[in-house]
Amino acid sequence: MSYSFRYDKHHSNPTCAESPTKVTNLWKCCVLPHFLLYLRYIHSDFQIQKLQACLNRSLCSTLHVYGHATALLAEVGIPPLHITQNLQLAQFRYRLSTNQNNIIPHTLYVREQQARAIMHDDTMGRRMHQAICQVDRDRIDPHTPMPPSVQQAKPQNREKSYRKILEKLCSKQWMQHLQSKLLGPPGRLRAYVHWHVNSDTLGRNLYRPAPYLTHHNAKYQLEMLRVRTTLHTFPPALSTRSSRPGTLPRQVVPTVPTCRWTRTRRRKAHNQQMPSVTGRAPRPQVLQQMPRSDAPD
Repeated sequence: MSYSFRYDKHHSNPTCAESPTKVTNLWKCCVLPHFLLYLRYIHSDFQIQKLQACLNRSLCSTLHVYGHATALLAEVGIPPLHITQNLQLAQFRYRLSTNQNNIIPHTLYVREQQARAIMHDDTMGRRMHQAICQVDRDRIDPHTPMPPSVQQAKPQNREKSYRKILEKLCSKQWMQHLQSKLLGPPGRLRAYVHWHVNSDTLGRNLYRPAPYLTHHNAKYQLEMLRVRTTLHTFPPALSTRSSRPGTLPRQVVPTVPTCRWTRTRRRKAHNQQMPSVTGRAPRPQVLQQMPRSDAPD
């Protein structure tokens, strides 16, 4: 999928792969739903961390930006999976508590609420209650009235309106999590939060990309994205050779030579000193049997 985003073109839009904004939007439509499909049913923190690592690698390889993963997610407007999971559980709780047309799920939800005190922590009812306590504490009680924007919406659009409110609350929660990094040790994430997040007085919604990525005709978006996500460190060098015309230039990450490379060099040097008869170095037993050129007849 990442390969197709980088190199595939269409005759109607041949420069689609040159814009990081367009590539990010395509990635959100085609790749991101695979990570969010069954996220609310995962109760293991270790599995969520593995999914988060896979998501970070996929996004970095697609955009060719190998900076700090958290800074990259904040720039393109993709929250961490554990925050998105709380949002999905809170939305699912609202759906079960208000949709009385679907009788069986609503009845099971009401029975679970009555027996919530004796339930295990991994059950769906307890996890939905914990999520609503972290995201929207004002509506822990299911009978609490909803905001006017949700009540005035059409019945088929009320859940979508409530999701927008949850996104704003989760954005504030993620902002507080990022601002807590200012108390930590110096590093790239602390520098990013200090210069680009903490100084933002407008309170940007972190579910949306940064303002410079929303303009489709803006120049140097990819360069700005790399600079903002690789603060407080030496940025990796950009390759002077473009892989293919009309694609995002690659960002080369410097690597450290290992012992395997040294052994290969030594093996090659040893093979170069040995004579070659048929295009390859003969075995030592063959060398001992070969007559020397300076030996007497």
